[in-house]
Amino acid sequence: MQWKKRLLLLVVLVFSLCLLFSAGAAYAANDEPETIAVGDIKLQLIHHDESLVPDRGHAGFCALLFDTDGRLALEDGRTWLYTTGLFEAPIEGLRDWYGKWVSHARTFNPESLVSGEKELALGLAPADQWAVIHHAIKVEDDLYVVFYSTNKGVRAAVSSQPNTGFYTAPDFEITPTEPWELEGGEGASLESAGGHVKIRENEDEFVFWLIYDSYNVNTRVGQLGWAKVRLDKHSRYLELIEKHPNNPLDLLPQGYLAARAGGNVGSDVKIDGKHTLFYFTRPDAATYNLMVALATDELFQNIVETVQIGGPLGTEEIIEKFEAYILDDILYIIYENRLADKTWQTGIRLYQIIDE
Repeated sequence: MQWKKRLLLLVVLVFSLCLLFSAGAAYAANDEPETIAVGDIKLQLIHHDESLVPDRGHAGFCALLFDTDGRLALEDGRTWLYTTGLFEAPIEGLRDWYGKWVSHARTFNPESLVSGEKELALGLAPADQWAVIHHAIKVEDDLYVVFYSTNKGVRAAVSSQPNTGFYTAPDFEITPTEPWELEGGEGASLESAGGHVKIRENEDEFVFWLIYDSYNVNTRVGQLGWAKVRLDKHSRYLELIEKHPNNPLDLLPQGYLAARAGGNVGSDVKIDGKHTLFYFTRPDAATYNLMVALATDELFQNIVETVQIGGPLGTEEIIEKFEAYILDDILYIIYENRLADKTWQTGIRLYQIIDE
């Protein structure tokens, strides 16, 4: 009997070693370096969670709530976290394989990463297939604006509360009109990205640049650009004034499919004294690279450096829709991912900022 016990112990030991080495290999295969040099500082990954909120099923990251200056809108140390959920399963058709999606809101502590219970924030308008929030702004204590993707273009909704009661703003929509937005032909669409830059604000109006991106569902091509938007604070009417004449942003490497899904530009998140934009590039349909661009201006017309931070980690297959904030020299990057089980979730990565 003694030899059987020894054999059992040996089997357990070998199995444990296999698990250990396979886990290490899985991390290495994701090609996430220990530290990443960005400008004159280094970023060291200290935490990763691929499924931040406790929901079962889909809970893809939509946005955090920001103020008009592009900073986290906090109350008692908490903000609002918006996530997307499946409203109707996909059916046959070119654009219908995504299904129909709505957006939920929940409280969120950006330091402890604890979130509250979700509630429906934005449902589907009659003509929309998606109601997926990509950017949320607290304009005043009783005025909140979200920009969302419909699976065709960008629309907006307003509410007097941050977590519910949003209704679609009439006559506001950003649709593909420019050659770079229409690249790839049939299947072209626009999506709101995660940021804005204030132009001016007073008691009557709020005027700002909204970052958005193009996406072609068939060819996977896409780039980032700016749209100037005006909000009338009294009527709550939103107006698209113009698209930036220098669109798209100069972020697409030659031969790549896409450079899109950018984040909360114009915020207080700076690296090496520069403005930051987190986005992804796709050299091919199967590859996602998490990138950061550093620029001397908020509209990223003068980009001084782009750095690849990494790719999917753990069981992540897709990473996109990045927003960021900094607390106590720790960079938090929160984003949407699709995992190996095909659910859309909310992921987060924490990087220690190290001065060289």
